[in-house]
Amino acid sequence: MKTTVKTLIFGMLLITAFSFERPVQAASEDACAIWLCLPGGFPQGCSGAYSEFKNRLKKGKSPLPDLSSCTTSPNGERVSGHYEIGYEPWIQCESGFVLREFRHNGSYRENGALCYKEFCAPANYASRNEGQYCENYLAIRREKPHFVKMWVDGEYLGQYFY
Repeated sequence: MKTTVKTLIFGMLLITAFSFERPVQAASEDACAIWLCLPGGFPQGCSGAYSEFKNRLKKGKSPLPDLSSCTTSPNGERVSGHYEIGYEPWIQCESGFVLREFRHNGSYRENGALCYKEFCAPANYASRNEGQYCENYLAIRREKPHFVKMWVDGEYLGQYFY
């Protein structure tokens, strides 16, 4: 009988503890500093933010905390911010050219890319265009291919590579 009462009381305590809404916790100072330091490429004075950024990525968290957990406007309202993350391995081709990726010797690990004139077909379609030269140049691989696009209160801040 005593164990049943104890179990009942313990169960009620658990239900009570988890039924209340908890306020949103503000992100750490280093996590919030990512919003300021990332666009500048983590300049001097941003080592804490850079460490937090790497830790968030290693742990599978989003690279940036919710902006609203870091800031409020001067009148006390929450500031909204959002971001998109992505991967762009090649620097954009010059105007009038399009990017075409290819695999070296059928390898899935080793690939390259060429920028072709928009109206040309790649060299592997040469059988259709016998003797036609297709102007192209070697595409440049990005040193830092991952990116974050950032907005604050609907205003686009830019695309930053890391």
